[in-house]
Amino acid sequence: MVRLITQVIAFSVGIFVVPGLTSGLLAQERSISDGVYTTEQAARGKREYTQQCATCHSTNLRGGEMAPGLVGQTFISGWSGETLWTFADFTNATMPQDAPGNLSVQGLNDVIAFILSSNDYPAGDAELSLDLESEGDPIMID
Repeated sequence: MVRLITQVIAFSVGIFVVPGLTSGLLAQERSISDGVYTTEQAARGKREYTQQCATCHSTNLRGGEMAPGLVGQTFISGWSGETLWTFADFTNATMPQDAPGNLSVQGLNDVIAFILSSNDYPAGDAELSLDLESEGDPIMID
């Protein structure tokens, strides 16, 4: 009887605990500090930002009467703990203010790369490619 109980417990641990540990080890959390965009992408994003966003958020990203700043601690702390996808989804749904959702997916990714660059987050080897249809790999804002 004791042996049967031991086997049942071992089986339960194998089914419920080990897969949880394995998935936790395989799915490492990434953050914007890990270099999630390229410098070329940020340069494209600066051009797109100048055309689509600077009128309200200003050319230096510090904001103005109509829009908040997109650089500095106030901006980062407002999004800290959220995913970059959440930020992209919000931005797509609300910006530009006069034509929400007007940016292409590539344009939106480029503008976000420019914002990250302007906040001194490092560039990496691969372009940011958030898919607005699916949250995908979560990239945390830290």
